[in-house]
Amino acid sequence: MAISQEWFSIFKEILLAYGIVFAVVVYDFKNRLGIWREILPVSVLALLQLFLIGFVILYLVKVDKVYLNLLVILIMTFNASLIASRRFKLKAYKRWAVLLFAFISIGAVNYLLLFLYVSWGILGLKAHMLVPFAGLLVAAGMRSVSLFSQYLHDLIERERDILEGMFALGASPSFVRNYILSKAIPMATVVIRDMFKAAGIVHIPGVMVGLLLAGTPPLKAAAMQFLVLASMLFSMFFTPVLFYNLITSFRGVYLEPNGG
Repeated sequence: MAISQEWFSIFKEILLAYGIVFAVVVYDFKNRLGIWREILPVSVLALLQLFLIGFVILYLVKVDKVYLNLLVILIMTFNASLIASRRFKLKAYKRWAVLLFAFISIGAVNYLLLFLYVSWGILGLKAHMLVPFAGLLVAAGMRSVSLFSQYLHDLIERERDILEGMFALGASPSFVRNYILSKAIPMATVVIRDMFKAAGIVHIPGVMVGLLLAGTPPLKAAAMQFLVLASMLFSMFFTPVLFYNLITSFRGVYLEPNGG
């Protein structure tokens, strides 16, 4: 009886979630915004991935092998890089190079943060601690590269005349690259900057709530949540910076959105 009630509760929650998703899809389809083609398949994929990762984490906790935890994080990083690289629209750059540099950027920045967590004794190597925090940081890096890629494309399309003028007046590639970064990075980090502003007064951070419910003192939970926010800021700032420097070092600064 308890099992059937549990399955009914799961079905009800999924049904409600898809009702919300379909509301977005119907509005999008009616107004021809064009993102419903992406929303529908990724919503199914997201649900399946969440089911899968739940069983994976339980398995990792049971076997308690550090190398398996690190392997899962590596797979997460590759998937994040693949998703982020698909947002990069400048065709002058090879797809394999975009994927490679996205992987290097997301991995280098966020693995550094994880290393600091572990070396300072804040985070252990157990699956229930390491994997969720790694996912949080890798997702932040992925999101920032995706946003940066979109803003980069829009910026070059909108300000191509200005950028070409800089080159015509003798500006160096590094000067133009820094100009582009100064325009795109603020847009790529707007999400985390708003999270800093809203933390505690609008948005109740999940890590802090989880720690409080687990019996952690409020000051300790608040300090840990602030560390997470600071780490997300670091990730969302430096991941696209490193990504763009790797890309432009590989092929230079191209001003045509389609690589012309």
